[in-house]
Amino acid sequence: MPHLINVWPSVSRRLADAPLVLLLFDYDGTLTPIAAFPDDATLSEQARQRLSALAGMDRFMVGIVSGRGLPDLEEMVSVPGLVYAGNHGLEIKGGGLDFVHPEATAFEALLVEVTELLERELADVPGILVDNKKLTLTVHFRNSPDSYAAQVDDTVVAATARYVEAGQMKITRGKKVVEVRPNLDWGKGKAIEKIRESCGGSSLPVFFGDDQTDEEGFAAVQNAGGIAVFVGPARESTVALHRLDTPAEVGEVLALLAQLADPA
Repeated sequence: MPHLINVWPSVSRRLADAPLVLLLFDYDGTLTPIAAFPDDATLSEQARQRLSALAGMDRFMVGIVSGRGLPDLEEMVSVPGLVYAGNHGLEIKGGGLDFVHPEATAFEALLVEVTELLERELADVPGILVDNKKLTLTVHFRNSPDSYAAQVDDTVVAATARYVEAGQMKITRGKKVVEVRPNLDWGKGKAIEKIRESCGGSSLPVFFGDDQTDEEGFAAVQNAGGIAVFVGPARESTVALHRLDTPAEVGEVLALLAQLADPA
């Protein structure tokens, strides 16, 4: 799996030849380092300026595709003119889209029930955060001692068992998080396809991500002839065909993209 910057001359030629580049990023762990608390994962001013500059160029459509809720994502990034896809793409705003998955809102009451149950059941776990994002729910245990990891996972599985068995909910896992989501055939891959359709379907899609929930996004862009970039260690298992080591290197690529669009 080549390092993106090492093969930039060949990648940049592909980007330069495309009439429109759909440039998409995950947020936590991709544009910003993963923080102890979600609110602390602040975007650097330099990255914000680079995203804003790229979004202002005709050859790019820029977006963020994240597990965060849409209002939270918009507030954390705070760059006008971007496409924002929250809750793994269950809600999308920008680029001509104002989309909420038509079946997702029916699960809001169930997620409130699960949230209240998990807050009670996990009350003894230090550092736990149960985050109900209306359309999905995330249990963060990054600040909990490692010895609690199995208890957290088991508790989420038990709390959602009847909904999972009924086919209503599904559980996904990421870096120190367990997520409860509506059991819908929808995720970052489908969201990226929808965003691409909104800009004519002929754009070259590029997606940067770092976690398990990004894998279907990688597959979607590569199936469309685009470029998927995993952000993390070289030995990590991923379907992405390119990689970067850190969010700081993602920032370097933002600068390279701006030079590609404006060589002067």
